[in-house]
Amino acid sequence: MDDDTTSNDEEVSSELAEAIDSARLAATAAVGTTFASHALVGYGGRSAIFLAEHAVLKVYTHRGQERCHREAAGLRAAAHAPELRVPDMLAHDEQAGQLPWLATTRLNGTQPSPHEATTTLGQVAAQLHSLPGELLAAMPEHRRRLRELPDGTSPTHRAGAQLDTALAEATPAAETRCTRERGFVHGDFSRRNILLADGEHPGVIDFEGSGIGCRYEDLGTLVLHESLLGTHDRRVLLAAYDTERRRWIPTAAPVSGDHLAYHLALRARWILQWAIDLDPELAEQVTALVPWLLASLHDTGQVL
Repeated sequence: MDDDTTSNDEEVSSELAEAIDSARLAATAAVGTTFASHALVGYGGRSAIFLAEHAVLKVYTHRGQERCHREAAGLRAAAHAPELRVPDMLAHDEQAGQLPWLATTRLNGTQPSPHEATTTLGQVAAQLHSLPGELLAAMPEHRRRLRELPDGTSPTHRAGAQLDTALAEATPAAETRCTRERGFVHGDFSRRNILLADGEHPGVIDFEGSGIGCRYEDLGTLVLHESLLGTHDRRVLLAAYDTERRRWIPTAAPVSGDHLAYHLALRARWILQWAIDLDPELAEQVTALVPWLLASLHDTGQVL
């Protein structure tokens, strides 16, 4: 039994490697540049990334057609943000029956450190969220899939159950608010997808989770990862976001504490469903935040 399983796993791995290399060769021919034969693994193992001197190739290995389509649509929309840099699409292929891929130009710059660019993070998010609706017509709906937690009785499992109860109570009102906050959603907005270079506008990459949805999806991701789990002052970040939003949309309302609290809890619950098995350290960190997150649903002054 074990020998058969190992053989099957090796066969699947070999087939996947061949499919990835086939996509790399197709992109090389389409773009006219040579991508390195060694791949970088995308965050979460959902893609293989190949670099060339002036180009980047992403081959999508998990829900490939959907992610490739989202990335292409997100890049097209974000390219209209006048004070941001996003990669230019060089070529892409979403055909069924093979691994989809997308090649872009390679942005220069480096990721902000954990202690810098708090204001910039808020400003970049605000610029993306201020893109006019007519530019988003071709974008798919943004979706955050929640699934049942794995079986268990650990503190993390109990924290997840507490979040489920709180979210069930808060969701009806939150969904009504979400319909008023629809716009561009990056889908994975954090400093690791921002590139800074001297004398240039900030760069934004990795749009494979993008879509149209509630912009608080990005704010929840940003505040949870960069402030509650990171080192950035969320009040500075949110103040920069509000100021930048009003620069582009003078009538924009300030960030809502209660709606942000809901999306923070939603993001935390989404993390727990996979981190329990795949990233126990992250699951433990999020679990430690759950009492604060639950309290913030009833006292939104804590968030702002």
